[in-house]
Amino acid sequence: MQGVWLLIASLGVFFFSSILLYVVYVYMRVNSDRPLTQQFLLPWSFLPSTLLLIGVSVCLEIATRAAKRDRNASVKRYTIAACVMGIGFLFVQSDGMKRLLDGLADAPTRNESAYGYTFILAFLHAAHVVGGVIGLWWTTRNAFRNQYDHERSFGLRFCTLYWHFLDIVWVILILCFWITLWLVNARVAG
Repeated sequence: MQGVWLLIASLGVFFFSSILLYVVYVYMRVNSDRPLTQQFLLPWSFLPSTLLLIGVSVCLEIATRAAKRDRNASVKRYTIAACVMGIGFLFVQSDGMKRLLDGLADAPTRNESAYGYTFILAFLHAAHVVGGVIGLWWTTRNAFRNQYDHERSFGLRFCTLYWHFLDIVWVILILCFWITLWLVNARVAG
């Protein structure tokens, strides 16, 4: 488990620094002398994609607890549900990504739009979700081979921890995006 925690810690540092740079950019942009002319809108699809992401973690947590009690049918059922929701997240998120790119395309100047940096952060998270979906597929495959029980559940626990991490990062990102929306739109209106 040390390796798992080391991986999560290193990803945490990566995302923390990326979010910090985003916050610094938004702060500098909102407090600059240059006028802001473009309102910032978050894609509607970020809400259902957030619910899907949390659903993956909930299903994996239930599957992990079921494995500790040797309930193989529950492990299979919940890993399949998690896999479906993980793939669903990517489909729903792709709409949000397209909307961010559309906002960037409509920007008067691309290097001064909040859409570009928001897209980059959302894309970085989505790229890690793709890796998580691959892990989900592998975990589901192993569940159907009855490889998880009260003694052997490392792969399932690792997958669960990784998705919990993705949830935490996404919730922090959404909060940053909402604050950006509020700050940028207040500056455009004022």
